[in-house]
Amino acid sequence: MAFGETEKRMGERIGERMTLTGQVFTLMCGIASEAQARQIAAAADRYLYDPSLRGYRLNTNFGEVRLNLGRAFGFAYGHKENGAMFSHMAVMYANALYKRGLAAEGWRVLSGIYEQSQDFPVSRMYPGIPEYFSPRGRGMYPYLTGSASWYLLTMLTEVYGVRGELGDLVLAPKLLANQFGANGKTTVETLFAGKTLRVTYQNAQGLDYGQYKIGMVRVNGQEMLLKAVPGGVKIGRAAIESLAENVEILVELVVR
Repeated sequence: MAFGETEKRMGERIGERMTLTGQVFTLMCGIASEAQARQIAAAADRYLYDPSLRGYRLNTNFGEVRLNLGRAFGFAYGHKENGAMFSHMAVMYANALYKRGLAAEGWRVLSGIYEQSQDFPVSRMYPGIPEYFSPRGRGMYPYLTGSASWYLLTMLTEVYGVRGELGDLVLAPKLLANQFGANGKTTVETLFAGKTLRVTYQNAQGLDYGQYKIGMVRVNGQEMLLKAVPGGVKIGRAAIESLAENVEILVELVVR
């Protein structure tokens, strides 16, 4: 039997197979095109998303023990690395989606992990992020610092878009309309260049991601002319270092 025919018959027997890891690094490393990135997100929603866990499983059910593929496929499906809602890869998936401009899809991942963790009657865990959620939705092995640090990193650098770039400060938010308070504002605090930054985004018109751009930026009450970068603006490190220890940055979002 020819090799191609063998592979075809195997595919017919086992059906569709998908892993979340393969999607994460294809997105994160820029291998997938824009169209492919959206197809990946749609496929993950179809094959990996489990509403009972509010999140994405690590893989589909291969339906067999495959120790030749490593320890993961020696576990019962839905436990540990074999098809659980595995926090670390799920958070990295969210990060990858944000990097490709899929903010709504990325937020679905992050908010799902938070909601499942906070649902104490089901998760049975203290505040934090577990290694994975069991098939019953229970949080297992909290507190996993890799997942927690990636979660915070994604919230700060992708959702709020506050990050360093070759020493300079970039503000490039990917916030959704429903992530702003009743006053149309949302704030994040962080450290940068030895300063404490308090960055507030003002979305007076209730615009969604993709509808707005950065308009006026005030630093400690003073309007500042900044260099435009894709999706936002850049403030030179020297300008930050010249300021007092506590820095207030107000960013107005306006219609694109």
